[in-house]
Amino acid sequence: MAWRIARVAFIPKPGKLDYTTTKSFQPISLMSFLLKGLEKLVDRYLWDGPMVALPIHPRHAYQAGKSTESALHQLVGRIECALDAKEYTVGVFFDIEGAFDNTTMDSIRTALDD
Repeated sequence: MAWRIARVAFIPKPGKLDYTTTKSFQPISLMSFLLKGLEKLVDRYLWDGPMVALPIHPRHAYQAGKSTESALHQLVGRIECALDAKEYTVGVFFDIEGAFDNTTMDSIRTALDD
């Protein structure tokens, strides 16, 4: 059970005018040395094992040399090609905010008090 516990420090983001919302803070997880080591072992296992046989799609941003900008550039290129060919183009976009963005200030205060 002790391995599941992590202390989270909420660091104020610089330059914010208002610190009453959760988006004004950056959460930093403080985990035990053993948990950090286990995290590195699992990461190495995934990249050297299952990810070799079943790699992430080439357009995915979680890869060295890839980013959301390169994914967006490729998307725009495909749209432009379809338009040039007089084809239809349909795009579906999801704007999903992370769990931390939806965290209440009370839960942050509780975490800081623990």
